[in-house]
Amino acid sequence: MALLLCLAACNGRSDLEPLPVENYLEKPSDFLGNRYVLRTQIDAQLRWEKGLGRVLAVTVEGSAARLPVFVPENVGQTLHVGQRYEMEAIIEQGGLVYVETLRKF
Repeated sequence: MALLLCLAACNGRSDLEPLPVENYLEKPSDFLGNRYVLRTQIDAQLRWEKGLGRVLAVTVEGSAARLPVFVPENVGQTLHVGQRYEMEAIIEQGGLVYVETLRKF
């Protein structure tokens, strides 16, 4: 059992469930306060504000939809269009996808 837990944690893999993108797009308020994992590719940087962070447009693995996500300055690294990340996020007020951690893959 401990070995299985270590395999997930040691490989940097999240135990969160993937965001059901299509359902989220239909009614984001149903997902408020929930945490999910998203395997994404950065499509565009929509906005950046020093001391705050950035809003990115990402495509989520398994979906053709583009989602805006907020990456706080203390979480973000040097992010470029085309890079792929596994993001752990919480759905905040207004349906905002707020990234808490990210790992390049």
